Amino acid sequence: MRILLIHNPKAGDREHSKKQLLASLTRSGHQAFYQSIKKRGWKQAFEKPVDLVIAAGGDGTVHKTAWQLLDSGIPLAILPLGTANNLARSLGFTGSVEEILQSVHCGKRRPFDVGVARTSSRTEYFLEAAGGGLFADYFPVAEANEKKDASPEEELKAHLSLLRELAVDYPARRWKMSIEGEDISDGCILWGAMNIRSAGPALHLAPKAKTDDGQLDFVAVREHERKAFIKHVDAHLAGRKERGSPTARKFRKLIIHSPTGAMHLDGRQWPSGNKNNKRLRGAVEITVKPAALTIWQGDPRHA
Repeated sequence: MRILLIHNPKAGDREHSKKQLLASLTRSGHQAFYQSIKKRGWKQAFEKPVDLVIAAGGDGTVHKTAWQLLDSGIPLAILPLGTANNLARSLGFTGSVEEILQSVHCGKRRPFDVGVARTSSRTEYFLEAAGGGLFADYFPVAEANEKKDASPEEELKAHLSLLRELAVDYPARRWKMSIEGEDISDGCILWGAMNIRSAGPALHLAPKAKTDDGQLDFVAVREHERKAFIKHVDAHLAGRKERGSPTARKFRKLIIHSPTGAMHLDGRQWPSGNKNNKRLRGAVEITVKPAALTIWQGDPRHA
């Protein structure tokens, strides 16, 4: 296959260098083209006719790559080299780097839904989740406190600890919302429109979410559920099998009327560059765009 490798060279370790990754693909008989996502003009690499694109990096690299493939029909595979790797975990890209690359030749296509967030003046997409409250305020703090010398495991634990600290006294705000026209307004610490199972620091919020069912999962943590949510975070910190995820509800259309707090799309505050934490004005509509992306899922048994 002709494969375009979009790589974040700052992610992973020496075993994940340009040379090592290309060598692995070449050994499997593929014709590989390399593009660092850190280079200016990296998007021009998508002009090459290829059979597959591999995003090698963290969730940020996957997101940037995915937007270039929206509605293109060209499949995307993921080589998780980041910290949370939420998308990779949810889609089953959990083997070693070598195993994932060696299994590419026997992959199959999978449709992947994309979330859509609309206001009167903008339309943006998300892969993981959209939401409001705690996570929207957590993301910029987590980014500001990242340690360059920390291992992915240490960084993930630090992010979970930060989320727990913020959750203890984070204010519950009343959000005026409706699903398919039904009023579900309530006081929430956080709420999320989930496309995959996890959000933030690999925290499972919607264990039954599916990326190809044409729906999103709505979850919320209300004031009386604060302690249960903190226990849920504690379970992740301790490496235990978590219980007590928020109750999820499938939907196709969610409307947030005049947001009362910060919002986020995937791992960033929304609107982008919202340094002053300004609230969105007017209604926000969240829907789903079915099968907007194609995922290439390799079979490690045939690596």
